[in-house]
Amino acid sequence: MKSSTNKDVFEAISNEMGTQKLIDVDSVLKVYYGLSSDGNPRLSFVSSVAPPKMDSTKLLKVSQGKECEKTYWTNFDLLEPTAKQVFYSFCSDLADAVAEINDEKKALIYLKNRFHIWKTLFKKGTQMVSAELLKGLFGELYFLNSCLFERFGVDDAIKSWSGSDGTAKGFSKDTEWVEIKAVSVSAVSVKISSISQLSSESPGHLVIIKLETISPLYADGKSSIGDLFYEIVKQIELNETKELFFSKVQSYGINLTDECCMERFNVISMQSYGVSSDFPRLTEDDIKHKEICKVSYELIINSLERFKEA
Repeated sequence: MKSSTNKDVFEAISNEMGTQKLIDVDSVLKVYYGLSSDGNPRLSFVSSVAPPKMDSTKLLKVSQGKECEKTYWTNFDLLEPTAKQVFYSFCSDLADAVAEINDEKKALIYLKNRFHIWKTLFKKGTQMVSAELLKGLFGELYFLNSCLFERFGVDDAIKSWSGSDGTAKGFSKDTEWVEIKAVSVSAVSVKISSISQLSSESPGHLVIIKLETISPLYADGKSSIGDLFYEIVKQIELNETKELFFSKVQSYGINLTDECCMERFNVISMQSYGVSSDFPRLTEDDIKHKEICKVSYELIINSLERFKEA
């Protein structure tokens, strides 16, 4: 089973509760996907040796047991319907983690280790999410997936993502940097929330992505944060990169299992502007009083025409 088809396989499975279907995975473990008797999406692994213990989270129930002699099972049940998109990625990745492994004990250890990488994503969020923050994360994920993977490669592109700390540029690698701003299609200005975002001795780029909110029925596979998360995760091969990506997403304070991550956007335009010494920006040298600790300002988008890049 290839990751690129997992989502289609999962969505096509019957809605009959209690039904489990064997998934074609080249592994010593048998992998099933379906619905539990409670109607929750379920991923199951069956082995002939006892699996290591794995603990549930608030949104993901883990149940383990022994059916008969040399038949052990480990079930992962999703308890929150709004988290299906993340669950699809989770299922794909766990199935891939045990693929092409012929030793059951080793496969089960791999399964547990991969589960722990994902575990922190399946917890209930407590923070109210602003529209600005939601657009910001969508814009950076969109730019990462549509532009930087091809340019830098997946691992280096994710390492370059630095906007999650709230003050640095959105992306930076060596002396090159890019700041991403996602705004509504009707926006006439863009907010620069700190001096450091456009301040640098090296020339950089300001990328403005204009978005419109669209119907939840619209689906092109890349129109929500959940969609982009799924697209990005399936392209990551190294566990270290996957952990890094998860930590960067989490640092935004947005829980991917929240319904807000299913809000859909249509990208109307994405325009890059060259930022150098003559670009209209504030820098540290413009702040003459040490008592000032935080500065934000706005740029009129139409006034940036002369800085457009092809």
